Amino acid sequence: MTAVDAGGATEACAMPRVLVIDDERDMLEILQDFFESEGYSVQVADSGERAIELCRRDSFDVAITDMRMPGIDGLHTLIGLRQLDPRLQVIVVTGYASDDTEQRCRNAGAFECVQKPVDLDTLLRLVGAAVQARD
Repeated sequence: MTAVDAGGATEACAMPRVLVIDDERDMLEILQDFFESEGYSVQVADSGERAIELCRRDSFDVAITDMRMPGIDGLHTLIGLRQLDPRLQVIVVTGYASDDTEQRCRNAGAFECVQKPVDLDTLLRLVGAAVQARD
């Protein structure tokens, strides 16, 4: 992707960076393939611990995390990621949503909480809105 500045010169535009966190390999592959096909740069992590490690070394615009994972769950992953980068927009995906869980995620700074199964077009719109909110 390139952009043209006021003087007519082109410069590279960074693709929005998405971090996908899920302990299910199939879900990681589906989301990585989908978002890359939509023009995003995607990194995957198979645990909350790995996601936090990646965020210590690199920056992302949006993270999508599953709620139920072994080790650090989605809520604590959200908290750890936001401590490292308060501007990071985090979308929490869960198959076990409750009002309490949703409220705790929102209080911890989640951009959005969505229930499984997630429609990819809906998730794409949410990621786009999250990228805009980061700017």
